[in-house]
Amino acid sequence: MKRSEKGFTLIELIVVIALVAIFFSFAIPKLGDVTEADLRRNIRHLTGTISYLRDEAMMKKREFRLNYNIAMNEYWATEVVKSGTQAEVKRLETVFVNKNRLHGDIRFKDIVILGHQGSVEEFFTQFYPNGWVEKTVIHLQKGEDKHYTLIVMPLTGKVKVYEGYIEER
Repeated sequence: MKRSEKGFTLIELIVVIALVAIFFSFAIPKLGDVTEADLRRNIRHLTGTISYLRDEAMMKKREFRLNYNIAMNEYWATEVVKSGTQAEVKRLETVFVNKNRLHGDIRFKDIVILGHQGSVEEFFTQFYPNGWVEKTVIHLQKGEDKHYTLIVMPLTGKVKVYEGYIEER
């Protein structure tokens, strides 16, 4: 009798399934790194924007604002242009600063600025020409259960990043 050469043996199928299982055991943990990379990129960009606006305010001796829209997960910069007793707010768009949106499953949980809580959808952090920055506590949420806190220090404009939801101090 002649034996058919078509199909796979049970041993070949077991080897292929084992190889696929090994591949997935290495690939699945890396998927978490992608969302962590999104988080780090969002935090880096937000802290870089804050640092840039503080430096610009001091260098140009003008007032700037970092505006937030919590509902849309957006932030953007504006410049306060004063002429006499009038002040006009103009959108600031440069290579470094333009309208941004948080990426991935990262979103604003709430933002605390001088007694204003996250129930207000749109508000801003003020950057003054003398280098002073309004103390701001930004709470970011990743997914449903992870929180991160960014605290903008008033004197230096530096941002401290903490894992977890930290109340305003």
